[in-house]
Amino acid sequence: MPVTKGHTGHHEGRVKVRRPLFRRVLFLNLALSFLLALAAVGAAYLAVGKAVEASARADIEAEIRILDQHGELHQGFGYANAINFRILPHEDAKDLDLSPRDEIVAQPSLSVYLLLRKDRSAVVGNLAKWPEDIPLESGWLRFDGAAAGAAPGAIIAKVKGVQRNRFFLIVGRRLATYDALYESFIPSMVLIAIAMAGVSALIISLVARRFASRVAVLNSVFAQVRGGAVDARVPASEVEQGDELGALAAEINTALDEISRLMVGLDAVSQTAAHELNKEIGRLQQLAINAGDDQIRSAADALLTLLREILELARIGSAPGHTMQHINLAECVDDAVSLYQDAFDQKGVTLSVSTPASDSTILGRAPLLTNLVANLLSNALKHTPENGSVTVTVSGDSASVTLSVSDTGPGTDSENIAELVARGARGPVAGYGFGLRFVQAVAIRHGARVKLRNGRPGLSVNVVFPAV
Repeated sequence: MPVTKGHTGHHEGRVKVRRPLFRRVLFLNLALSFLLALAAVGAAYLAVGKAVEASARADIEAEIRILDQHGELHQGFGYANAINFRILPHEDAKDLDLSPRDEIVAQPSLSVYLLLRKDRSAVVGNLAKWPEDIPLESGWLRFDGAAAGAAPGAIIAKVKGVQRNRFFLIVGRRLATYDALYESFIPSMVLIAIAMAGVSALIISLVARRFASRVAVLNSVFAQVRGGAVDARVPASEVEQGDELGALAAEINTALDEISRLMVGLDAVSQTAAHELNKEIGRLQQLAINAGDDQIRSAADALLTLLREILELARIGSAPGHTMQHINLAECVDDAVSLYQDAFDQKGVTLSVSTPASDSTILGRAPLLTNLVANLLSNALKHTPENGSVTVTVSGDSASVTLSVSDTGPGTDSENIAELVARGARGPVAGYGFGLRFVQAVAIRHGARVKLRNGRPGLSVNVVFPAV
């Protein structure tokens, strides 16, 4: 059996996803986690370090003012005694040996002191010497304790000349917080960032699996429909999830229900059309036996009209890609009225037309819209008695354009198109059923809604189109 070119069989494999959404989300999450950790470390280093340094500077300034008071009281020896008192144990505080002791220098005390001569020789303090490679001058400086022969670690200090610059006083503080940042905080933050990224990756992976499984359920429904199972639906368990995918599943089911309804309606139309066609052919055969040219011509015209409507319906359903154009609905009404005016005059039925002065433009196809109006006029004429009337009205606003055809016939006891279609299959030729089903098919093709209103007597058919 030959295969039609361009046809895509339902047996073809699904499209492979080349760039999974959640994989990209996972990579983005990992990158953001590490960037966040890096930003936190940097912010902590700057903020904490700055605060610690400011506090150390204030303590150093206060300490120097106290030492200056001792120095002024004791003519220079006050500095040495005060420093000695601060760095020696209480029982050794009055020891006259003021030179730096190795055991004192080796202790990583929080405060550091050093009193030295201009030749850089130490007098007293818990620093062994002046820091290497740093000029001896007054001001603030930062150095590592190891450079001054003490325990390693960051130190901030202030240098001040005393006793007319014959001696230099160094008072400093160890920046233990900086060391803690290097030794524990930064590694801890890195480990926390890795742990957070790992937990996030795990959560995202689980969500991705769940998402993929639910998407697979939706795809399986489409695959079943593509394979011919038009009654396939997304399970209720998915619809009841209450999230975005659940809403999508509900919309898919609604769309499939509508498609099924349209297919059932199309089948009803086909059955009605076949019924009407059989009756017309039978009538034509009988008239041929009775021999009447005018009657044969009339029956043939009815048959051709019916066939045109069937073909037009098939074209509506099978070719959804017809190009829509801006159409003035009032012009389509005028074209259809011109075709049926003589028939109305012959039967003695008044036909009134009211079209708006404003624009009644919609998106559509003129032949289909003209046939839609013609079907409504034909139905109204067939069911309106002599001396009755049919009114055609086109009205519109900013949101919609409405076509209304009302007659003064007996009307119907139902406002349901599906029921009228079923009755049309059993009723007389070209009854309400087929014409209204054709109208509904054209309306659906144009995104319009068909509403019936029983006037008792009379029937009003309103077709509401979206405005351009």
